[in-house]
Amino acid sequence: MNSKIVQKFIENSNCIYLFLVLANEELSRLSKLPYPVREKFNKKLPVMALEHIAEGNIPDYFVQEEEKPEGKMSDIIDE
Repeated sequence: MNSKIVQKFIENSNCIYLFLVLANEELSRLSKLPYPVREKFNKKLPVMALEHIAEGNIPDYFVQEEEKPEGKMSDIIDE
């Protein structure tokens, strides 16, 4: 792991808690990949998750849900 990248990110942004929360989410995402994909990784998953967060190479985990217009109960059940 390139700890210089991780250390620089933490020092510049001063948000250790957010870094760890995002790293945990990234680790969950990586661990849900199929085994044939994961076995081709050359690093351990926690190391990869930390590096992805430090490099900003992650998907948007916290997307706001779209509000659905209120309708009849039968419309909601049919969805």
